[in-house]
This record gives sequence, structure tokens and C-alpha cells, in this order.
Amino acid sequence: MIRDEIQHVALGMQVNYQGLFNYNDLMSMIDSWLRRNGYTKKVESHNEVVKDSGRNINLRLRPFKKAKSNKLEIQLWVNITDMTDAEKKMDNLTLRMQKGKVNIVMDCFVLYDMRGKWEARAEYTFIRTIFDKYLFKSKSKDYEGQVKADAIELKNEIASFLNLNKFLF
Repeated sequence: MIRDEIQHVALGMQVNYQGLFNYNDLMSMIDSWLRRNGYTKKVESHNEVVKDSGRNINLRLRPFKKAKSNKLEIQLWVNITDMTDAEKKMDNLTLRMQKGKVNIVMDCFVLYDMRGKWEARAEYTFIRTIFDKYLFKSKSKDYEGQVKADAIELKNEIASFLNLNKFLF
């Protein structure tokens, strides 16, 4: 069986927000950032539950970008609780917004496609580890740095977008 080697780069980066925001604009901003940075969006799951206190939305995105035979992935867990519709008047315009709690957790990792060649024998795994660790600077660190920088940039972009609503409304 051929398996990819998964290297976790950063786990549990979070953005928390409570207040007014526009759900459609938030999702559009995330989509446009992914397209602009070469990621292909993949929706793993999307659940929405309507309660008396508001809507709860749980969304799991797993966008990826190919890099040679490797795959860079950022996993986003978007959890919105108690989301209700709200109207805000601004400069004689009525804006339709949402109000609720937003929690976004991000993980990023690299899938190395080794095509099973190094896992064939224990000796090969040992030799590869020695080469990667002591003899050669592998390209893997470049991919790990790239996906981590992308994840941090996306996290900052989301946080800036949500925090902007605090000052506008």
C-alpha cells in the first residue's frame, strides 16, 4: 500500500471573534484568498443547525496546493454559534449583518508523496532519516515554511477582516 508521509507544521492556530459580521463576506474573503494564493478549495463537511438561540454552523475546509509531488494543506475548522440576523443602519443605508460567536481553528501540514519507496524496508527509512537530518538540506523545510507562512497570512487576514467590523459598527 502506498502512503503519503504527513508532516504537521502548525496545529491549533485560532481566531476568535464575537459580535457583528457578514457571513457571506467572510466566506467570500476566505475563498478569494485561497484562489489568490493558488489553493484549491475542498469542503470536507458543512453542518448547520437552527436552534432558538440562533444558527450554529460547523464547516471544515481542507484547501490544498500542489508543490511538485507534494501537497501543501491548510485545514480550517469554522465554528459559528448563536448566529442571528441583525440590521445595522449606516449613512442612511440598512445593512444586513449577522451577530454571533466565530471560532476558526487552523492546522497546516505537508503531505510528502514518497510513493512507498522509502517505507519498503527499515534500512531505507533509517538511511533517509540520516540524509535528511545531517547530510543534505532537504526541500521539505522550504515546503513547511511556505505552508506555515500561508496559514499565518490567512489567519491574520481573517482576524483583520473580523476585527474591522468592531470599528465600523
